[in-house]
Amino acid sequence: MIISKDLFLLGDQDYLRLPKDEKRTMVRTTPPKSQRVESALYPCLSVEQQHLPHRPLELVFTNISVSVEKRQILRDVSGMVKPGELLAVMGPSGCGKTTLLNCLAGRIKLDSGCIRLNRERLNKRWKRRICYVLQQDIFFPDLTLRQTLEYTALLRLPDSFSYVQKMQYVDHIIDVLDLRNCQDTIIGDYIKRGLSGGEKKRANIACELLTNPALMLLDEPMSGLDSHAAFNLMALLKRYAEKEGKTIVVTAHQPSSQMFHMFDKLLLLCNGQTAYFGETHKVVDFFNNVGLTLMPHYNPADFIMEQIKGSEEVKEKILAASQEARLSSDYPVELRPNYFSNSICDKYLSNYHTNSLHSIGHLGGEFHRDWSHHFTSPPPPPSSDLCVAISPPHTNENQGHVYTTIAVKEEENKTLWLDDQSHASSSVSSEDDYGWQWPTCFWTQFKVLSRRNFQEARPRMLSTLNWVQTIGLGLMAGLLWFQLPRSEEFLHDIQGWMFFSMTYWMLFAHFGALSSFPSEREVINKERQSGSYRLSAYYLAKMVGELPLTVTLPAVYLLISYPMLGCHEVSTFLTLLSFLLLNTIVAQSVGFFVGACCMDSQVSMTISALYTLATQLFGGYLATNIPPWLKWVQYLSMVHYAYQNMQIVEFSSGDQISCSSQSKFNVCKNSTHIPVEDILNAEGPSLPLWINTIILLLFLVVFRSLGYLVLRYFRTPK
Repeated sequence: MIISKDLFLLGDQDYLRLPKDEKRTMVRTTPPKSQRVESALYPCLSVEQQHLPHRPLELVFTNISVSVEKRQILRDVSGMVKPGELLAVMGPSGCGKTTLLNCLAGRIKLDSGCIRLNRERLNKRWKRRICYVLQQDIFFPDLTLRQTLEYTALLRLPDSFSYVQKMQYVDHIIDVLDLRNCQDTIIGDYIKRGLSGGEKKRANIACELLTNPALMLLDEPMSGLDSHAAFNLMALLKRYAEKEGKTIVVTAHQPSSQMFHMFDKLLLLCNGQTAYFGETHKVVDFFNNVGLTLMPHYNPADFIMEQIKGSEEVKEKILAASQEARLSSDYPVELRPNYFSNSICDKYLSNYHTNSLHSIGHLGGEFHRDWSHHFTSPPPPPSSDLCVAISPPHTNENQGHVYTTIAVKEEENKTLWLDDQSHASSSVSSEDDYGWQWPTCFWTQFKVLSRRNFQEARPRMLSTLNWVQTIGLGLMAGLLWFQLPRSEEFLHDIQGWMFFSMTYWMLFAHFGALSSFPSEREVINKERQSGSYRLSAYYLAKMVGELPLTVTLPAVYLLISYPMLGCHEVSTFLTLLSFLLLNTIVAQSVGFFVGACCMDSQVSMTISALYTLATQLFGGYLATNIPPWLKWVQYLSMVHYAYQNMQIVEFSSGDQISCSSQSKFNVCKNSTHIPVEDILNAEGPSLPLWINTIILLLFLVVFRSLGYLVLRYFRTPK
């Protein structure tokens, strides 16, 4: 839809001002049918949000300075890129390319400077909508490429899209990025062989392209690719920017001449400073004016990289020329000092404050600050979106109407989005003006994440080795304590089976949860930074999704070993199983909490070892004569309560434990059987079954809640 200079948007209605009419005459036009959506399709959105237009983005950053640990990384870096353009950030290693991208994504605090998207300052709302492709390819290694893309589509495409539509997008992106042959291959890692480096890079980009973002930041997208794959990838990004009006910023170390000429604009960094910013085809002239002449048939990218890595004298000459270029008439007015503070944008924004959507289209031509020339009465109060429409007088003729959806003719080659669905799911859209943060509802996020957690954790938790270990351990325990008589002589052996079973599965679950966090943390942080889902949805889904896997192996172990020990009643077996599983889940909760608190795996392992060993020492089996000043530690031991419950259940049903001829229990002087109370009291004070159960449930709730609070407030991705 091309919007002329006389068409602008107010709210969700289109109005056309007749240019020949001196009066304020408005003609309402009906939005295209493709932009009208039925209310039932958007269960998460209000009625007002269902007709919001999607708009391209203009990125402007001025005077960026950043220091890390008192070391200056960036100093006074400025640049801009418009919709339909591809900006390349080049420079030697260590010059601050990745730091600059982190700044543009809102992940690093600035010492000074300003970043604006469509004339609006970068804020938390924008940060969630910026597509940032990291240099590292971070995925779940056990999921296939297609599964990874499917879960991304289900989480990040709106609920208004059906499952079939989302899968169509996945198929389309797979075809566009030529990933069809490897779609069923696992991602893999340094242990498991999976996708190649180039395939992982394309998969990383595919996950972001699924959401049809208006702004893409890519850190070294060509690293690890061969020349042919790198060229195809850059050609794809170039076509994506031009045909769909997207804004793309990439960092490049040393591209080929073919890729270099694909860049619309170039930002050259030298020692964290701007060595050049402007049109890519003008960089050779810039260096010629400095006295550095490009040799014929020489790659310009190689030439400029050699110059800025040359002597200090050459570097100072280039930086001085860059400072002079800022004073020339060709330098973009948006990057000049006080442009925004003196513009009519901030003038109106300072006088009005509104949460309503007043999206105004591209006015075209030269903008006049005197609004009374266009209206016979004062204009309505504009919102921040008013600044989107204001185009500076020097707008490039080739970039006309860059603030509106760009009309594209159908071509034979592949496009990134189907024609009837283009811009339908832009991750940066006017919906943000209503404070809408999440692409899907909580329930959708919970369902998808639960399924993904189950599928991702199943190879790890139910691996072949774990099955062999569980079955073998169950048989060994059953044979060791096979058909023990229920007498005082064998009482300690029966208790030994209970204590061993309880502590083993406690350790298994605890360290299993602990080891899963380092591998998951990077993926979850990346997805949280992109605003894919709520932390609460992920945390609940992780608990629910992994629950069947957590209880499977302990149940198999008990099913093997307990009948060999001497199972009396099915109800007793089920009750013992419930307490064994409860203790296992509590131990897993502690593992989640410790893993969330400790970034260093060695520290987390040390803390976990201390805690789990302490729970065993004070569990009531290894030591019964605990010093009074250490008694309080026993009440922090989860094993203590679960072990007591297993004894209560086991010794309260079936045949009672018979006394020996030389019994240590006083009750055997007048009785032939030992009551369960005496067995428990021999190991110290005991609590009733229901109190022990409540305490274990409190352990579960407290540690799960603490783990969430740590992730929510102390381990927020920066």
